[in-house]
Amino acid sequence: MDGVLYRGSILMPGAKETLERLRRAGWQVFFATNNSTATREEYVQRLDRLGLGGDADHIVTSAYATAHYLERLDPKPRDVYVVGANGLRDEIRATGIPVRDASSLPGVEPPDEAAADGVDPGAMRRYLTGVDLPPPADTVVVGLDLHVTYAKIAEAQRCVLAGARLVCSNRDRAYPVEGRLLPGAGTIVAAVEVATGQTAVCIGKPEPFLFEEALRRAGERDAVVVGDSTDYDMVAAHRVGAKGVLILTGLTDASAVAQARGEAVPDRVVTSLQELFALPEFAGV
Repeated sequence: MDGVLYRGSILMPGAKETLERLRRAGWQVFFATNNSTATREEYVQRLDRLGLGGDADHIVTSAYATAHYLERLDPKPRDVYVVGANGLRDEIRATGIPVRDASSLPGVEPPDEAAADGVDPGAMRRYLTGVDLPPPADTVVVGLDLHVTYAKIAEAQRCVLAGARLVCSNRDRAYPVEGRLLPGAGTIVAAVEVATGQTAVCIGKPEPFLFEEALRRAGERDAVVVGDSTDYDMVAAHRVGAKGVLILTGLTDASAVAQARGEAVPDRVVTSLQELFALPEFAGV
């Protein structure tokens, strides 16, 4: 979705018309995103506001996929600490797994002298070493967190070093918004991995779970994935046997296509959604 159908709140040219044309031709249209900040129901509302249609059964997010990965673990998590948004917390809670509230995280409200940058460099250290700490969580989940702080990473480090599982919704290096790129969840995941010396289990693309779930719901294996990333979308597409169409409206520009190797090499490259219908995969649509 991000970088293909829209950038932030800006609809990409031809997005609505492309989806309408595919649906009229009888194609099943599924939406998959590595963005873990919102629930599927919130994405339904967002797609509706943008005039794109869709329902929860046709949306697969990394937050949803992460929640159901945790649900299948044995033993199942009993205390999950999330570095991420409430959308990720809510999807995990929907499976019945307890998740700590963001407002209860240690260090979430430091005093002014600790929060002020450059005033007293030792104040935050003294605050974090003196704050009351709960027992470590048994599972740490990292996703995109637009309000990440040093204290949040410190708590993730403490839990993992005490033996907690480490899971991440995705490793996206960036995500496209209005007029620019912003750091993705992978930036935060890397910080926690460096702090702990542990490697997170990754659930989102390029792992195949999101597309496998879409194919399971579609009831067929013949699929075309339209995505804006060679490293994530194209790799995940090829891992489920789908054709990968790279669109150059999001993360990847034309110069990066030549650097792609192996599973990351797209089957087709387009510069706009309108160009899809010139591809043989969409002949007659």
